[in-house]
Amino acid sequence: MQKYCKSYFLQLITGYFCKYYGCASIETGYGFAIRPERNFMPRPFTPVFQRSSLVSQSRTRLGFTLVELLVVIAIIGVLVGLLLPAVQAAREAARRMQCSNNLKQLSLAIHSYESAFKTFPLTITGSGVPGNPRGSGLYSWLAMILPQVEQLPLYQSIDFAVPMTSTVGTTAPNYLSLNIQANHRNAQAASQVISTFICPSDAWVQTQVAGTASPAPGSYAANIGWVRQTTGIAGESGPLGQTNGAMPIDNPADTNRFWYQPKMRFRDIVDGSSNTALLAERVINSLVPVQGLFGASMPPGPPKVMSFCGGGGTTRTLPQWVNYCQGVTSPDPLYSAPHGKAWISGLTLAGNTYMHVMMPNQRNCHVTGGEASGNNMVTASSQHGSGVHVAVADGHIRFVNLSIQDRVWWGFGSRNGGETFVNFE
Repeated sequence: MQKYCKSYFLQLITGYFCKYYGCASIETGYGFAIRPERNFMPRPFTPVFQRSSLVSQSRTRLGFTLVELLVVIAIIGVLVGLLLPAVQAAREAARRMQCSNNLKQLSLAIHSYESAFKTFPLTITGSGVPGNPRGSGLYSWLAMILPQVEQLPLYQSIDFAVPMTSTVGTTAPNYLSLNIQANHRNAQAASQVISTFICPSDAWVQTQVAGTASPAPGSYAANIGWVRQTTGIAGESGPLGQTNGAMPIDNPADTNRFWYQPKMRFRDIVDGSSNTALLAERVINSLVPVQGLFGASMPPGPPKVMSFCGGGGTTRTLPQWVNYCQGVTSPDPLYSAPHGKAWISGLTLAGNTYMHVMMPNQRNCHVTGGEASGNNMVTASSQHGSGVHVAVADGHIRFVNLSIQDRVWWGFGSRNGGETFVNFE
């Protein structure tokens, strides 16, 4: 018993000694002998009450403090704020390029159409049969080029023998009520969304503003020149008696045949195909009229999707048309609502044709009584901010800045005025 206790005591002493002084123990026949390590240096003694704090400090801390978390969130917020505009700019650049490509495809389709039929595609703004309001008519140039944009089955499904309207009437006020109802023979074709006809930057909603058929919208319009009776830029010419744009329009029911030119070819563009606009962007109106105590009105929105009264058919110079249009304060909901809402329709109010009167991205103005003859001052417009894409008659696409000189813009829309250009900036 005494030997056992002695051995146990020696083991206890050896353990503590080696722990703090770096020694080793050797078991002998009589117990344990203590042998110090080489270069023996006593280790510093750490009191017991300090050891627990050292152990706690050596433990790995899991998670963040509140301050660290807030700093990380702030840094991420700053990075997102710096990157978001760049991402949005990149997306808009892609949309803008696609919009330009759409115009290129449409201009090539028109060239192909002209080569096959010896005329540019026609927009019929009224009845197709003289003296018969129920005759075929009211189809746009976009409907004519469907085969050239790989939409032949859709083109073949359209019955062009019936007018593209469900109501009768070719003159105001009946002309304002023309629409496409769900029971129309071509309702299904009218409601088909064609991606080539829509600019990706253009916000749109398919509604029943143009009829219960919910016609599909379009973002591009054909250049038909200046307003009827215009006396030039500074009154240098007599009242314009024949459309001077690059794309033809017609209303066979109209007895004043001289204004229309149903067939138009490249040879008719006297000013040169590289100096004359063919097509342009036109923003789709996504606003819906609001009914009030005193009738319908347009909700707040950009003027480029609104139509204001431009007066009646009278002789004015181009600057006088602009001044008159800008002087009107309230838009007309009847003329504004169908703006760009039906690509298939030749209805003047649908805005599938435009005029070079107001500068790009400015307000639209309609000529009272000119609905059946296409006299609607629809303005070239876009969502790109700094300008609009224009397809020139020779096939190239030009981005026209909003700072373009008015005389250059007016001459760009005329095919036979002999205007000279300074620059397009």
